[in-house]
Amino acid sequence: MAQSVLVPPGPDSFHYFTRESLAAIEQRIAEEKAKKSKKERKDDDDENGPKPNSDLEAGKSLPFIYGDIPPGMVSEPLEDLDPYYINKKTFIVLNRGKAIFRFSAASAVYLLTPFNPLRKIAIKILVHSLFSMLIMCTILTNCVFMTMSNPPEWTKNVEYTFTGIYTFESLVKILARGFCLEEFTFLRDPWNWLDFTVITFAYVTEFVNLGNVSALRTFRVLRALKTISVIPGLKTIVGALIQSVKKLSDVMILTVFCL
Repeated sequence: MAQSVLVPPGPDSFHYFTRESLAAIEQRIAEEKAKKSKKERKDDDDENGPKPNSDLEAGKSLPFIYGDIPPGMVSEPLEDLDPYYINKKTFIVLNRGKAIFRFSAASAVYLLTPFNPLRKIAIKILVHSLFSMLIMCTILTNCVFMTMSNPPEWTKNVEYTFTGIYTFESLVKILARGFCLEEFTFLRDPWNWLDFTVITFAYVTEFVNLGNVSALRTFRVLRALKTISVIPGLKTIVGALIQSVKKLSDVMILTVFCL
C-alpha cells in the first residue's frame, strides 16, 4: 500500500537535520515500540507494509517538483523527505547536482554523530562531484598502467599512489557513513565490498609474499570493476542485469536439464 506524502513538495520541504530532529525521531521510535506488540511489529514488515518512495531513493536525482535547493542547504544534513523514514534514524544530503545521498543518523564507527565536524567534512567530500571525478580518473589511469606487460620499475610508486587514493576514498566513506552495523553504512552497499576487497588485497600483497605473480596481476583487474560503482548509469544497468539473471535462474536450470 502506498504511503501518503507527509511533506508537501516544494522549497519549503527542506529542513536542516538538527539534534532536535534526531530527538524527535527517537521519540517516535520509542512511542511506536510502546504501542505495538511484537506480533504487530512483524506485521509491519510484510509485503503490504509501507515502502520507500522510489523517486526518493539514494543515488537518484531530486524530483523537479521540489524545486531548487535553498541556499546554504547544499551538502548539508537535511531531514529525510521520504515519509517511509519518518520513524527511522536517517537523514539525507543533496549535492549541487541534486543527487540524493542517504545516511544513518547513528554514530559512525561509534564516535562520530551526524553533528561531528569531522563527519560533516567527510560527507561534504563524499557528495562533491570533484571527488567522484578524482576516483574516476584514478581508476581509468590505473587501467592504463595495468595494460603494461613489462612495467618499468617506477610504476611501483604509481601503484602506491593508486592504493593511497583508494584508501582515502574508503576512509571518507567510512567516516561519513559508518562501517557496517547500521543501514546505509559502508559495507551495507554491496558495491563497497569490491572496494574493500581491492584495498585489503593491495596491502596483503605488499606485505606478504604470495608467490604467484601472474595470479596477483589477474586479481588487480578487479580494480577496473570499480568504474561501475562510480558511474551511476552503469551501476543501474548492471544492477538491472543482475536482477534479470536472478529471475531467469529457474528457467536456466530447467533448460540445462532439458538439453
